[in-house]
Amino acid sequence: MAINNNKSRFHSILLGNLLAFSAALCWGFNEPANKSLIPDWVSAPGVAFSRIFGAALIIWIISLFTKNQKIEHTDQKLLWSSAVCMLGFVYVFSLAFNTASPIDIAIILTFQPMLVVAIHAIFKHEKVSKLEILGMLIALGGALLVILAGGNIEKGKFIGDIFAMICAISYAAYLVIIEGPSKKYTTITLMRWIFLYTAILSLPFLVTVGHVNLIDKPQLIPILTLAFIILFPTVYCYIVTPPAIKMIGSELFSVYQYLVPIVATFVSLWLKLDSFHWYQPVSFVIIVGGVILANYAKAKSRPASNQPVAPK
Repeated sequence: MAINNNKSRFHSILLGNLLAFSAALCWGFNEPANKSLIPDWVSAPGVAFSRIFGAALIIWIISLFTKNQKIEHTDQKLLWSSAVCMLGFVYVFSLAFNTASPIDIAIILTFQPMLVVAIHAIFKHEKVSKLEILGMLIALGGALLVILAGGNIEKGKFIGDIFAMICAISYAAYLVIIEGPSKKYTTITLMRWIFLYTAILSLPFLVTVGHVNLIDKPQLIPILTLAFIILFPTVYCYIVTPPAIKMIGSELFSVYQYLVPIVATFVSLWLKLDSFHWYQPVSFVIIVGGVILANYAKAKSRPASNQPVAPK
């Protein structure tokens, strides 16, 4: 019996690691995939709405074959609030690619876990130790280095980098809002309503899509790239993140997220979508160092949260 339990535990840990690794790879490819489409093939809003409506459709189809729970009336407001944050994240994330570097965006989004801690401290009045604050400030310094270094202001990348920071804030708020409902409902149940509400909220913004070259001149590679963005960094990653965290814990899952900017860097350079700058590895090390320091302080002061880190 004990042997069977050990095997089951081993298989669970192995599967959790595989899911976390595959999600990190998908998110790592997401930045260069977006950059390859925006704005030459699809406008930034066009990519955002493709993700929202595509994911909503796919998840609702999946939900037809799974058991779904009824959302309590008191949780409906939370789901609508989370949809507002989801729309802000996905929409602004795509806008960032009009000017920002995909490598810079991936690095800035690494700062997101610190924003979750800050939101908990500000709005939920959770105590934060001085060491955690120090870690947050160090990580913030790394994010600011990306935004301000390398002449980004002169090159017009500044606005894109600011959009990336807004993305991180939006998704951090989403994680805090959805923390309670995620403990009560299955992933599919939550995602089908959140993406549906996000799609409804996005309807007034459809006028911003503009001209889509991919419709006029359809080509296989851009079509497959858009399909990849919808299926993997959006649908797949949102579905596998909660079970992966349950299997291996949020701390180990978060370690895999450091692969995202590394993958994004290699893919972007390989496809010649971006160039490498001295501040990028420096800022990445600073942000990761700050996050590790804050997590260390958090582990000493209170039990770690099982809250997932941000998909892209």
